[in-house]
Amino acid sequence: MRFLLVVKQKRNAEAFVGTMRALVERGHTVALAVQDTDEKRDERLAAALNAAGVQAVRCPSARMDEWSDVAALVRRLRDAVHYLRPSMRSAAKLRARALDRLRQDLQFEGDTPGVAHGLQTIPPSQVLRLEDVFALAEQSLPSDPLFDEFLASQQPDVLLVSPLIHFGSAQADLVTSAQRLRIPVWMLLYSWDNLSTKGCMHRAPDRIFVWNEQQRREAQALHDFPSERVTVVGAPRFDEFFALRPLMTRAEFHEPLGLDPARPTLLYVCSSRFVSAQERPFVERWLRALRGSGSEALRSCNVVVRPHPDIPILPDDARLTRHRWPAAPELTAKTARLFDDPAAVVLQTDFGVPQGLYESITHSTAVVGLNTTAELEAAIIGRPVFTVVADDPVVDGQSTTLHFHYLTKEHGGIVSPAATFDEHLAQLDAALTQPADPAPVRAFVESFLRPHGIDRPVAPLFAAALEQAASGESQIAERAGQPVVESDRPRPASAATVERATMPVGDDGLSLRVYATAVATHVAREGRVPLDPATVTWLEQEVAAGDVVYDIGAGIGEYVLLAAKRRGAIVVAFEPAYNAYGELCENVLLNGCEATVVPIALALAARDGLAEIKYEHGRPGEPGYAVRDDIEWRVKHRGRNKPYLQPACLVRLDTVVAQYRLPAPNHLRISPAMAAEAVLAGAAATLGLPSVRSTFLNGKADILVRRT
Repeated sequence: MRFLLVVKQKRNAEAFVGTMRALVERGHTVALAVQDTDEKRDERLAAALNAAGVQAVRCPSARMDEWSDVAALVRRLRDAVHYLRPSMRSAAKLRARALDRLRQDLQFEGDTPGVAHGLQTIPPSQVLRLEDVFALAEQSLPSDPLFDEFLASQQPDVLLVSPLIHFGSAQADLVTSAQRLRIPVWMLLYSWDNLSTKGCMHRAPDRIFVWNEQQRREAQALHDFPSERVTVVGAPRFDEFFALRPLMTRAEFHEPLGLDPARPTLLYVCSSRFVSAQERPFVERWLRALRGSGSEALRSCNVVVRPHPDIPILPDDARLTRHRWPAAPELTAKTARLFDDPAAVVLQTDFGVPQGLYESITHSTAVVGLNTTAELEAAIIGRPVFTVVADDPVVDGQSTTLHFHYLTKEHGGIVSPAATFDEHLAQLDAALTQPADPAPVRAFVESFLRPHGIDRPVAPLFAAALEQAASGESQIAERAGQPVVESDRPRPASAATVERATMPVGDDGLSLRVYATAVATHVAREGRVPLDPATVTWLEQEVAAGDVVYDIGAGIGEYVLLAAKRRGAIVVAFEPAYNAYGELCENVLLNGCEATVVPIALALAARDGLAEIKYEHGRPGEPGYAVRDDIEWRVKHRGRNKPYLQPACLVRLDTVVAQYRLPAPNHLRISPAMAAEAVLAGAAATLGLPSVRSTFLNGKADILVRRT
């Protein structure tokens, strides 16, 4: 059986590597697509996938057809209304975030808290009415041809998506296409708080796999998802953490940090930007409260502060000391004395290596902070967890959300919250002087993270559950690839602004448009910007979703738009003519391609240096020019009636790729207007990259190597 897992980010994928490996070991084929990609960042993931026998594939990152703006707005509106539900009324910070995203999308000025307060006056019955309106609007959206093509090419028996629930989620379009093609769709819960913090479930999958019974109830209460279609498997993302063991003694951990191992240690774990964009002042306030307390244990204990990867708390001029622990030489650390306190240190280890956090928790007496994921990891090790329900508005991500309360002892969790600093200090003093009972912590970990047995890794159980569910979907799987016939729906109105005229690109209903400027009008035929059929055929046959295309001599961007919107490619567009470059950028914005197109105003040539661009007489700044890379630029006065020679920075493509670390190309298009020989002479190393599969120049394609 072929499973296709599509995740939004690399970290979503990392949570399921063990599960994917277990599926492969059970004889299944597994493919993974990460929608938000980064070549450098994904090297570690690629190694893990290779070791697990998982195939990496590319997937469109977002909808790119004429419905993209409509779909995004419908989902933004629905996310905002979702937090007006009675069950969400207490989640003020979550509601404000959803409304702020809507405000940014609609580009209106306004006070988000004021708008949120006004919306709360809408009666619950009318909130449900609005939800019905947006739900019907979502169901009326057609599938995106790009996602249809992607799934048809992959032919999965089952589509797995994660996280699916995310503000304005593009993965909803993936679900639409899968259901159109009769492919079963299952959602894999990535994080324990996704069901409550990331908006609405815009398209319901066929099944959801969650960590625990509480999340099964959440799916029903917050998203109206039937509980009988929810499978409880546990949290596979913590399997690696469960398997870790200490590599050093308490003394070996503390001494390189300049801390006394004989004293108890409190570990403060900083939180994400959403919980606290400015946590350092709160940490300083907390530390002053410790040192000023009446408890000798609190006044003299060690304090280790671990920053969150999203928020650096150290100033730019902070003095960092690098450490290696002799007992674990592969584990490196950076420390800083940020506070005027010899027993308090900021400790940062490689966030991609969990052993650093594991050692920090293991050798601490208790854990304090706002970072709920780290609190779960502390519970795995068996350390008590404490927090202050902060009254500071810059750290208000606890009481104004829903998910924080799930972890408190009051609701059966492991976190001891305190309403005041005095209460908090009393709790910490007791933790440092009296050993805590580990039984309640262990019971919570088992019920919340490993409901099928605390000593049983989740990944193999998860794979077995997926396999079992797939066998029950065999009837649906047999119908995979047989699309549902949809009735014709009207196309949405053009997103072009009424202030500026636009014209269509091509003549086959592509819905691509460019501004009707002098440059566009010059190349237009019968009111349309024409497309070369051979170039279109090359793009359709060779370029797949997620491929990287270098368009050299991009002009106003007609082929850039075609590659980005119709093929789902990432396009690096080179255009040195100054008017054409400006219009290229504006046309990219007009068509909503700003996330996948990189416009670069450089002239590619056989050498690096300063030279000239010679334009056709009367058309300076427009396409139709020659890059004179055989002539060094110099000061010369040629008279007003001579053609303009634009000083230009020439650069070899090899130089650009190496110096600016561009994404490695899969395809190159060299415009007929460019001197192809000179461009190729400066691109020998780039053309030799294993990623390159095809080039298109002089009106024909050259398929270098075919790779699947």
